[in-house]
Amino acid sequence: MSQFNKEKMFWSDSFSNLLVITIMIILLYFKNYFKAVYLALRLPGPPILPLLGNVLLVTNSKKMEAIAIKMPELYSPVMRIWISMIPFFLVYEPKHLQIVLGSNKYSTKNMLYSLLHNFIGDGLITNTGEKWKLHRKLIQPYFHINVLKVYFDAFFKYSTVMVADLEQETDVNVVKFANRFVLDVLQDTILGLPARTDQSPYRKGKLFMPYRITRPWLLLQTLFKRTEFSKQEAEHQVLLRNYTRKILENKKNSFGCSNSSVNNLMEMMIEISKENQEFTEEDIINEACTFMLAGQDSIGAALTFSLYFLALHQDVQDRVMDELKSILKGANRAITFEDVGEMKYLEQCIKETLRLCPSVPIIARVLTEDLSLGKYVLPAGANILVAPFATHRLPHVFPDPLKFNPDRFSTENKSQIHPYAYIPFSAGPRNCIGYKFALIELKTVISQILTKYHLTLAPGHEKLNFSYRITLKAKNGIWLRLRKRCEN
Repeated sequence: MSQFNKEKMFWSDSFSNLLVITIMIILLYFKNYFKAVYLALRLPGPPILPLLGNVLLVTNSKKMEAIAIKMPELYSPVMRIWISMIPFFLVYEPKHLQIVLGSNKYSTKNMLYSLLHNFIGDGLITNTGEKWKLHRKLIQPYFHINVLKVYFDAFFKYSTVMVADLEQETDVNVVKFANRFVLDVLQDTILGLPARTDQSPYRKGKLFMPYRITRPWLLLQTLFKRTEFSKQEAEHQVLLRNYTRKILENKKNSFGCSNSSVNNLMEMMIEISKENQEFTEEDIINEACTFMLAGQDSIGAALTFSLYFLALHQDVQDRVMDELKSILKGANRAITFEDVGEMKYLEQCIKETLRLCPSVPIIARVLTEDLSLGKYVLPAGANILVAPFATHRLPHVFPDPLKFNPDRFSTENKSQIHPYAYIPFSAGPRNCIGYKFALIELKTVISQILTKYHLTLAPGHEKLNFSYRITLKAKNGIWLRLRKRCEN
């Protein structure tokens, strides 16, 4: 046999093998897909529209809220939702969530997170597998409680600024003040920019993920790229990355030139990259973008909702004030990091706020193995939705679930709560890395505001209406009436 014929046979066999492997992969994918479809057709769920499925439900806040409240009696123990022709399975019971979230064995991030790649790149939110494990391992130590003390000066500084910004206000929508405060803190603690600026591109970002979910044909990247929204998203991503890259370059050039200590995450990540070549400059930019973008809406929403409930429940606000007076012992002085650690009842109030108003109301996963939940078997490859908003309203876990009751999280009571029944920061190995950061920041700013102002709800703005996007928001803002407290 000639050399030519041997090579021809080799390439022919290689192509045949590749074709067989490709066909097997496609068949395996569709096998799991059809398993998921078959199960979805047997499960209860909201009425669907042809081709669209339940996508219009996502834009209807009142219906979403009603379903979350009645879910246990209507759709137990698993509910199906269709995003176009893709079935999703909503799991909400704590014992089931412990399986889904408690180990990387059963689940990983699903297709919806890929829609964030265009905007924030490959950070802790969007990464999976070994890269995620490495980044989590390297960054986690910088969110230890002892390290978080470094950030307290920024929390206190911008809390004081926010209190001053509210000085001339009476009836005020606190959302814009809260968002300004949160961005100022993030610019300082993440990027190391201590001066306030209105020029930050992080102030102007817009995410088109919700828009794409409600128009399922745009989930296809090839179609989305043909839209004006794709162009806007790409332009803003370039703006964010160039802005962050310039800050990184300045930090690297000045790093080690002075005796000042490392006091922001950007500098901490530069230290990481020096000791770990796998953690590159692009990784630093991706993670900085992730923390800046993820932190804004989530902490801002938690702050405004907390202020709303304190204004609504005067007895709770009075108890918080009694606690603050006890901590400060009547002295007219600035709070300290140690003081924040003693604000136990205020922390209970924040936790109860996040129970009723979790900043991220939906978490998405995809199963990597078949998963048995009661009489149902969810197949590998199935898309899972976890709904903290619904789980936090389960009456057999939280009696009288719609009542605002911070004592649920008292020392005596919190031990009775299933560890996967309260998940505002997710749970398990992929929980939010910055939850302690957020709690300390929130306690610092809320204590500062309450020390200066007595809060009530502005007349005509008593009802809270939700808006569901990536994060949970107040549809018409949070309007408060501020009254200065008497100086002691």
